[in-house]
Amino acid sequence: MKLRNFLLHSGLIITVIISILLTAIIWLNPATFQHNSKATTATGDTLQNNDHKEIGDVFLPTQVVLSESNNLYQLVSSHVDLVQSFRQQITKQKVQQISRHKNLTDYQSFLKQNNAIVLNYGSPVTIRLFNQAFKQKITKYQNLKYNRILIPLNSKGVIYLLNDSDKNVFQITFKQLIWNKIKQQLKNKNIQQLPVEYELENSQYQLAYKQAITLPSYSYLINKVNASSLVPELLNSDGQSTITTKVQKNQTVYSDGGDNRMVISNKTGKVTFSSYSNLNYYTGTKRSHVESLSYNDLLKQSFIRINSIGNSLDDVRFDRFDSTSETATFHSFVAGFPIINSNDYGGFRIQILNAGGQQYNFSIYSLQVMVPSSGRQLTLPATAQVYQSLIQAGYAPAKIKGIKIGYRWQTNHSSKLVADLIPSYFVNINGKWSSYSSLLENTDTSNTR
Repeated sequence: MKLRNFLLHSGLIITVIISILLTAIIWLNPATFQHNSKATTATGDTLQNNDHKEIGDVFLPTQVVLSESNNLYQLVSSHVDLVQSFRQQITKQKVQQISRHKNLTDYQSFLKQNNAIVLNYGSPVTIRLFNQAFKQKITKYQNLKYNRILIPLNSKGVIYLLNDSDKNVFQITFKQLIWNKIKQQLKNKNIQQLPVEYELENSQYQLAYKQAITLPSYSYLINKVNASSLVPELLNSDGQSTITTKVQKNQTVYSDGGDNRMVISNKTGKVTFSSYSNLNYYTGTKRSHVESLSYNDLLKQSFIRINSIGNSLDDVRFDRFDSTSETATFHSFVAGFPIINSNDYGGFRIQILNAGGQQYNFSIYSLQVMVPSSGRQLTLPATAQVYQSLIQAGYAPAKIKGIKIGYRWQTNHSSKLVADLIPSYFVNINGKWSSYSSLLENTDTSNTR
């Protein structure tokens, strides 16, 4: 055991040293690694940034659920990317037809049918985004919303798009889709099967964990964006503005003297960018003002914004859209779970208002590469137990809007250049996600109970 701990500690130190050396090289010779602020392109529906991430790479499903022998299992793994496997298989074939599924009598039974895989989104997306994610050219129903892709494993040419809100199901027919290779992949020992069930919350089915589950923790090198690199991207894209900088208490405020303002917390690295310009929307490669945006356009514009920031989009996925605040949230995902925190580490919140205003929330810190860790595992209780504990602690059931599992970001004790990701339950209380443990530890909950 001592030898194993020594090797893990040594491996972590070596990895950190290599990272520091590479960082020094980048600073000494920035031209080699310089981010091209003009590398984001927007032509029609094809959007891509300098690290070759397209809009379809970000608007992918985030959960994989297997229905087998009348049981449901969430499939999770840090070694096997099942979403990409299904994506590659679907991309190889072309859609022949899309039609409304007319013989549906029970939506929930259809969702839970045996011998099927369901790929889940956190919030609905559109057929237009399906085209981008799976390289298709469906021309009908392009603004249709769906939040699940159901794949019958014994069917050779059919998948279904499901929408929990209106209980609509659309059938997509291919000439041939064969899942034999993926069926073999599902047997991989590196894939965990977590027993789950669907519970209806706010007109959408959410996963609930039927029993206690054990998940690993992970460690990653932290990537830090230099604040000065954000100024030309967000405040001075045309190179004509005069930027003022003010240090106020624990934050630095950047302004162009007009409609744009950026505030960076010197303590946490959290960034808030606000703009009230009328020319906030992209049509093709040019900015223009439009009176209103469709749901698809709101999601598309949100992607353009996170692309323009310049942070890496590796493992970043669309997580949810809040129609009340018109805010799209994107998170970094690890083994099928989002990284959730109040400082937006590894994530983005993009608010675009039809009146012309916009606000971005993100962090100068993001994840880089996984490093050796202790392999510590944590056991989390069943979802029902979490709910009961919250009720017993005094939280009103009506104010609990959702419960899910994610990863909590904390700085490694040995190195500030490393983040430890710890599995945890997160609870939505009145629209704000907080860790389950922090809610139970909070002795003053008068505002949430």
